[in-house]
Amino acid sequence: MKKVWSLLISVGTYFSYALDFSPETLDLVFHSLKMDENQITESFCDSIESLWVKKMGKLCESSTNSIAYNAPADESVYLEMERSDSLLTIRLYREYQICIDPFLSPSEVSGNSGKLQFSEVLKIELLRMQSFGIIKMQQDSLENFLQEKIELMKAVGKCEDIDGVSFFEENGAEWTIGPGCCSLVDSSTAISRISKVSQGVRAEKVSAGKFRLSGVPLGMEVSVFDLNGKLLLRKNFDGGFLEIPNVPAVARVHGNWLWMK
Repeated sequence: MKKVWSLLISVGTYFSYALDFSPETLDLVFHSLKMDENQITESFCDSIESLWVKKMGKLCESSTNSIAYNAPADESVYLEMERSDSLLTIRLYREYQICIDPFLSPSEVSGNSGKLQFSEVLKIELLRMQSFGIIKMQQDSLENFLQEKIELMKAVGKCEDIDGVSFFEENGAEWTIGPGCCSLVDSSTAISRISKVSQGVRAEKVSAGKFRLSGVPLGMEVSVFDLNGKLLLRKNFDGGFLEIPNVPAVARVHGNWLWMK
């Protein structure tokens, strides 16, 4: 079901790109993540499509047991998720980038830079699905679960992130030798490099768009991004309330991620 390149100029161009390799993860397989098929409705794809900055060439598809779409968090990333029996399999592909020589390690990559690393997109999009009721797990539990598994994937990877990594929850993560390359990501637009979540940092919703932070030292920088990775605000924490113009959003506090909705 891999989505190849969109907006191909000619049939010849199509076959040229179709034979090329691009940055991707391999299968990420979870048995602890459960999907509620009843929540996979047209409203989810409608919501995804409304967030795309550039709609041409983008795709969002769903069925009773699968979802595939260009992630609003980084539209160059195409995410596929499918449930089979008790297992949930996720795969991420990078569009508009090609491995120059995919059989060399490491291979150079050409194309348009992405905004976020695969692990960042994975976390944001699964939290988005959780907010729609598609992923059946409490928000805090899901954040901690993903953080732990992402660290395992990063530990075996040869790239800065989880490119080229396969993961089976029961067996752990592996780097798979084969054709591929590392994603080209503009570090100035990346939300953050995901690090271990501190259990002491918390956000309590006071009212719509207004949150109280706990466990954050005075003067520490707090950055808030929307789900497209756009910076909404950045300030040094003064002990007061955090007012966010658009929710849901994600806040970064000293490498910690907080889901604000």
